[in-house]
Amino acid sequence: MPFAAQSASVVKTLAIGISFALAVGIAGCSLTHEKEADDAEAAAARSQASAERAEQAADKALEASAAALKAADHAAAAVREATKEMDRVSEHLEQLQKQREEEEQDEDVKPHHRKAASAAQKTSSSETTISESGRWGNAATPAANPSPAQ
Repeated sequence: MPFAAQSASVVKTLAIGISFALAVGIAGCSLTHEKEADDAEAAAARSQASAERAEQAADKALEASAAALKAADHAAAAVREATKEMDRVSEHLEQLQKQREEEEQDEDVKPHHRKAASAAQKTSSSETTISESGRWGNAATPAANPSPAQ
């Protein structure tokens, strides 16, 4: 039975070889799985760091947004103040324009009255001058008295 002994030895060698191959394969797989696990842990750490940076960026964005809203509120208040001031100035300018128009109307009316008054004053002063000289007497106009040449 040398053939059977040989075949047992071959089977035994094959079994040892297969066992060794399986051990190496399993070790290789475990190394691969260990490497994949390490890679997964590193990826998780990078993801965590990225999430922290994103959270910090979101916090900064919220702060910037709050500051922008505050600045917008101040700007709106300044616009309201400016609008009130413009309304006040506009109202004052309207009052000044009304006063100017009233003064212009008064000036337009007064010179007419002044002209009439000064014309009446000139007439009365010329009557006084003529009557004082005695040439025309108490007449208001020279046509009322005949001239001495007639």
